[in-house]
Parts: sequence; C-alpha cells; structure tokens
Amino acid sequence: MTRGLFILAVQILICVAISFLALWTLLRPRSFQAFVHENFGLLPDVKSGARLAPFLIQLSSLFFLWYAYALVSAFGEEIRWLGGVIRHLVG
Repeated sequence: MTRGLFILAVQILICVAISFLALWTLLRPRSFQAFVHENFGLLPDVKSGARLAPFLIQLSSLFFLWYAYALVSAFGEEIRWLGGVIRHLVG
C-alpha cells in the first residue's frame, strides 16, 4: 500500500470516528457526560436538574457533524479518483 493511500485510509477512519462520536454526543449527551466525568473528571457529574452541560455537549456535537461532513466532502474527489483507478485496473 502506498503512503498516500495509507494516509487516505487513516483520514477516512478518523472521519468515521468523529461521526460516531458526534452522533453519540448528539443522541445521548448525559451518557457522554457521565463517561467523561468518570474517566477523566473534566465535566461535572450528571444531575437530574442540570441541563447546561448536556446542552453544550449537544451543541458541540453539531460542530463535529459539520466537521465530519467537511472532511468527507474534501476527500470525495480523492475517493472518486481512487474508484476510477480501481475500475481501470479491474476492468
């Protein structure tokens, strides 16, 4: 595998990881908050009445979804080119 193809594969893997993290934080912000609090102590403990931290987590997840979309659109041309090369080699 060439170095460029390896870097593209790593970038796509990172994009998928960012997308899953963004979906997790968008759909279950309290679960993410509890995970970060228990493992790293960076966020406050999950309380039944507090809504500021989960709201900010959901807001940041929208940014992560946009960022993943921007990465996919940037790699779209590379992926189409790679598909053309594979199509040329196979058929």
